[in-house]
Amino acid sequence: MKTNYLFSIIMLFLLLGCNTKNTQQNSDNDTLNLIKDTVHTNRVKKIFYNVPSPIEMSTVIQRSGAVFRNDILCPYKNVEKYTSLSKQAIMLGVYGANLSYVRLFEQIQLAINYLSSIKKLCDAIDIPQEQGSLAIQRMEKNIENKDSLLQIISETYAATDSYLKDNGRGNTATLVILGGWIESLFIATQIADYNNPSNKEIIDRIGEQKFSLNNMIELIKAYPDDKELQLYLPSLLDLKKLYEEVNIEYIKGEVKTDANKKLTTIYSVAKVEIKKETFEKIKTLAKQIRTNIIKY
Repeated sequence: MKTNYLFSIIMLFLLLGCNTKNTQQNSDNDTLNLIKDTVHTNRVKKIFYNVPSPIEMSTVIQRSGAVFRNDILCPYKNVEKYTSLSKQAIMLGVYGANLSYVRLFEQIQLAINYLSSIKKLCDAIDIPQEQGSLAIQRMEKNIENKDSLLQIISETYAATDSYLKDNGRGNTATLVILGGWIESLFIATQIADYNNPSNKEIIDRIGEQKFSLNNMIELIKAYPDDKELQLYLPSLLDLKKLYEEVNIEYIKGEVKTDANKKLTTIYSVAKVEIKKETFEKIKTLAKQIRTNIIKY
């Protein structure tokens, strides 16, 4: 994405500099297009960096004391059944979320199995060695070290996302992010017990996905010509309607100032209000979307 827009901007300046015979109207149109491209680029960058990684949701799940459930995972053996580029990309996100989840619960053999499926998908969607194979090798070497592995997963997730965007494959990166986001939401809603006080943090985190969902929708809208991506938009818009019933209030907290860096940070706490009926509706729809995603 960045490469394409940077190229467009450079070419626009060259055209404006060389073609002095253009009318003022054409010049104004070109300038307007440049502004639109810049705004679009900034919006897409903001969306990419605001969508949380699968690890974040998995960490919250573990802290709640939730019990590991193998039955809610997408079978790693199904990897060969996904043959289209779009399905391979979205399943890379799904399996990435599954890998984070199983490793957090010390399921070493399962982690190795998901790692193998992820390697196949990286090769299938043409992720280069630096972002793909070498990262997989690092994961394999650190499979017994949970903290190191999760850090590598996070770095690889970001590097893959960055590579795809920077090489004009932002739509593919969006599919990866969508797969990981929906799978994380699905796992969280399947595990969370609304009536269990110890699950309050999971419920709150699910509620906070209201903002990430808005980002996800805007990101998909940025690729109107990608038919595969657009297939998921109606159901995400339905999910957004449900999230309108979730109220989030940010309460100002401690204020810290770093004199050396001349930086003041205001910490805030999110107060999430989500009714049981709304939670159950979100749970049901998240499952439906996820079922559609993992179809062969």
